[in-house]
Amino acid sequence: MLEMVSYNFKIVGGVPQKTAITRVPEISKEQLEPIVQNVRRKTNTSDDEFEELDLSRFATIDAQLESLKQQDRVDTMYIM
Repeated sequence: MLEMVSYNFKIVGGVPQKTAITRVPEISKEQLEPIVQNVRRKTNTSDDEFEELDLSRFATIDAQLESLKQQDRVDTMYIM
């Protein structure tokens, strides 16, 4: 089982604010796949622009973000 967190953000006074936070504590890869495909379709993301990362070895989202930052794979402008 996987966990899925989704949110939108908007800029308020020059500061990004997370909105519409959705959390699904348990979702199977089979359930997640159609969601990913729908997002890719609606954002016109091609196969060469899409990369799936396994971050399951990290105990927290903060640890995941730290790893992504160290790999220069996250835009820190939007992380608070």
